Amino acid sequence: MTESDVYERLADMEEKEDVVGIPKTPAFLKLLRLQFTPEEARLAVEIGLTGGTLEQISQKTGIDKSSLKQKLLTMADKGTVFYDPALEEPVYKVVGSAAPGLVETGLWGNIKYPFTVELGKALYTVLQEWSTQKLCTLGFPFAPVWAALDALPSDAQPSENLAEVLKPEGHWSVSPCPCRLSGWLVGMEPRCEHLLETCLHSGALSRWTVKHGLARELTYEQMVDLLRRASQDGLVQTLNIQNCVCNCCRDCCPIFAGLNKQGVQTLIPSPFVAQVDEEACSACGDCADRCPVGAVTVDGFASVDAGKCLGCGVCVTGCSTGALSLARRAATS
Repeated sequence: MTESDVYERLADMEEKEDVVGIPKTPAFLKLLRLQFTPEEARLAVEIGLTGGTLEQISQKTGIDKSSLKQKLLTMADKGTVFYDPALEEPVYKVVGSAAPGLVETGLWGNIKYPFTVELGKALYTVLQEWSTQKLCTLGFPFAPVWAALDALPSDAQPSENLAEVLKPEGHWSVSPCPCRLSGWLVGMEPRCEHLLETCLHSGALSRWTVKHGLARELTYEQMVDLLRRASQDGLVQTLNIQNCVCNCCRDCCPIFAGLNKQGVQTLIPSPFVAQVDEEACSACGDCADRCPVGAVTVDGFASVDAGKCLGCGVCVTGCSTGALSLARRAATS
């Protein structure tokens, strides 16, 4: 298998085995070349996204366990192989392409293998292609939106409180947002001024990122504070199946780009919807400016399009008069 072939096969694997995978484009192939050496790419193709224990991979590849483990740990330092450091016999698997995947880990950064500007620029292109070529073909939403902690209504259940949901995970950490950082590196205009260190991890993902220098460990209290600061900053919180919380803005996030530019809905709204106290509303327009999906308009007072509203609470946390609040969304038949 030639060097070119191995990256083609790796791209095919990432695109086909990851349900929200990145399309195989020249930009994605370039990204893989920047994240994997040819030897690592060959090993990755053999391991696959489902992976195996050290013993299983050793038998499959013919590489002795001592040498294999060192290769796998090096790839983990680069953010390309995942495992749970808390397990005695962990399963090592190649990181998928997105949500979270290679497009995130490439810019989380490890001091031994720091990201390059070239990688950041390639990643920016890949994110745009993911939004325009892949997300629009999924046909189903996959990223649930969570209501801002300070906007939760009194009847919110613990299962609807993101801080409570993450508490049992027992381990938390944070990394720079790769979407925002890649935009900075390519000189995207207007420059996004939102918080950068907002990619939040918990559980096994957090243990792995901290073990391999890809994230900064947080206490539970620090994690909750980060959630609050992010929503105050106008960022929308989504949680994927690997317990990575994205704090998204409409300018840099490929999911919001797909929604706002192409009408592709891959977000699952929270159980809540924004409502307005017309008498308390000063018609300042801050809520309309903060809403990432254009669900709020102001004409004498603010009004909310419940069909568009994600129930994220970003408008609520930014309302200086307290005119906005979240209420439970009406059940649909």
